Order: sequence, then structure tokens, then C-alpha cells
Amino acid sequence: MCEDCNNCGEPILKGPQDGKRHIGAEMRMISNLIRRRFNSSLNSEDEAISGSNGWILGYLVHNDGRDVFQRDLEEEFHVRRATVSKTICLMVQKGLIERQSVPSDARLKKLVITEKGRRLNAEIIERFDAIERDVVKDIPPDKLENFFEVCDMIVKNLSETEEKGI
Repeated sequence: MCEDCNNCGEPILKGPQDGKRHIGAEMRMISNLIRRRFNSSLNSEDEAISGSNGWILGYLVHNDGRDVFQRDLEEEFHVRRATVSKTICLMVQKGLIERQSVPSDARLKKLVITEKGRRLNAEIIERFDAIERDVVKDIPPDKLENFFEVCDMIVKNLSETEEKGI
């Protein structure tokens, strides 16, 4: 059976081989489709940009005027420290952000978006806005509101179980 297409004539798998639809499988499929659409819009100069780079740039622009630290990203995006640390290092190498010392504590490094990062963020917003328009096309506003309410519940449920160590 084929997961990504129906070219082989076999039914597309919906879940862990039980034929039922599963939230995780559906979310992964949607995420993959959005990622592919976004990546197909990249030009050669932007090819090394990941989705997480875009989210971080957007967060830094949105929080312009206040100090943002690695732990803020960990909390905002529910990502582990090692993952954020690696992503930040790569973004610094790409010239998208800088780490700057804080006068009150030289050990603390705030994250600051560069001009290159700002330009790229503006392009990313345009791309995501276009994708978002396609994603929500023909979906009534009340259904979208329901979808977002369910997403909030899922995040809450998963956050609670993670805190309990389950």
C-alpha cells in the first residue's frame, strides 16, 4: 500500500494499518502537504531555510522591542532545549539572527534578528499567507473556529500528559 499517492491503485493508508483515521496521521499528512507547498516556493538562495527558522524569525519580529532568549522559544514552540540550541546555531551561521550579551548578566544571550532575517521573514509571511488562503478556501469560518478549538484542546492534553511524564 502507498501512503503518499494512489498511483499504485492501492488504498491510501489512514492510520497504523487499521483503516481508521487517526489525529496524528492526519496532522502529519497536512504538515507534509504544507511543507511541500512552502518548499516548492523557495528560490535557490532560500533553500537552506527550514520551517522552524521561519517560525523563530516570525517570533522575533513579533516580539521586537523585548529581550528574547532561547528558553522563550522552548516554551513558545514546545520544543526541547537541544533542538532549539541546534536551530539557533544554524540560524546564526546563516546570518539570520545574532546572539547578544545582556548587560545585567554576560552569561545570558538574547536573540536578535538581523536585517537579512527581517527580509527573509517578510518573504516567508507572503508565502505562508498565500498557502493559508489555499488551505482555508471553501471552509466556513465556524468550522475553522471549531478546528482551532480542537487544536487548543489537543495541545492542552498533550502538554498535561508530558508534564506528568506519560
